[in-house]
Amino acid sequence: MEREPYEAIASIYDFIMRHVNYRRWAGYLEALWTRSGLERPEICELACGTGNIALELWRRGERVLLGCDISEAMLKVAREKAEAVGAEVDFVRADLRDLSPLGKFDVLLCVYDSINYLREDEVPEALLQAYEHLRPGGAFIFDICTEANSLKYFRDYTEVDFGPGFSYERRSRYDPEERIQYTYFEVHFSGDPEAYCEKHIQWIYPVEWILERIRESPFELLGAFPDFTFRRTEEERGDRVHFVLRKEGRWP
Repeated sequence: MEREPYEAIASIYDFIMRHVNYRRWAGYLEALWTRSGLERPEICELACGTGNIALELWRRGERVLLGCDISEAMLKVAREKAEAVGAEVDFVRADLRDLSPLGKFDVLLCVYDSINYLREDEVPEALLQAYEHLRPGGAFIFDICTEANSLKYFRDYTEVDFGPGFSYERRSRYDPEERIQYTYFEVHFSGDPEAYCEKHIQWIYPVEWILERIRESPFELLGAFPDFTFRRTEEERGDRVHFVLRKEGRWP
């Protein structure tokens, strides 16, 4: 049975991604906005998924007010996790291309290559939406995965695993001519005869292409940083690059 991306895998997403060091990632994001001159900002995480980054930042005492995602199934998991730990973080549905349900924040985060799910013509609109939902002097921090990452890990990748009450197969392939990464999930739940399938498509943009879109936007680029470092780059290097943008004006 065909499902939308992150609909079938929402309940097992944290199991699939259990290798990710969210504590380290949250600490790195804190360092990026602190180095940008922001202290104790009000934060919203875009494309928050099951809330791992938002809730880790909350545990660290940060003022995370909101997480949003396009997938209601992922948001349901995030809300359950927030309720379980007593986190006063709201999770609402919003699209990167239309953030009208949101207010304004000091920091907007969009990580784990969520921007790679946008087509070329959608990236500029996502930047404008982020700009409109930041306060003056605020920062938009996002990342992309690079072609090096796709070639290294996902050019022809298959993973089969199982957990309590489920099993899944994940197949990924990267097309270097199209610069598109395709990922297919097939999920089986115990006691359910159906197999649930999802197809994910990610556009693997060159770093320079993203920098051009930033230059065309109203944002000021504070830096592009490869592989969780603080070394600025405008070159195609590393598996993942974080971009730190600032909205004009003074903060706070």
